[in-house]
Amino acid sequence: MPITIDVKNMMAKAGGEEAIEFRLRRFEDDVRYLHSLRHELLRKYLNRWVAVHERSLVAHGRSSSELRRQLSDKGIPANEAVIDFIASERKAMLL
Repeated sequence: MPITIDVKNMMAKAGGEEAIEFRLRRFEDDVRYLHSLRHELLRKYLNRWVAVHERSLVAHGRSSSELRRQLSDKGIPANEAVIDFIASERKAMLL
């Protein structure tokens, strides 16, 4: 099967180009929002996991499983939230 057909099928399953662009813009906004909270998060949630969704801090926990449970309880899919571990030293991590 040609790659172009696979991409078209994947895009259709994801809701089409507009839906993908919308989710990408929302993700970028949430990443910027999380970055803007960095100093506050260091004070309040050092060595904890946090999640941002739709420009709101929606969950925090001592473990990633605790954080994911909170997201699930709130009806927020983990793959739609920006999740980060708040450490005094920055480390690259993508979940």
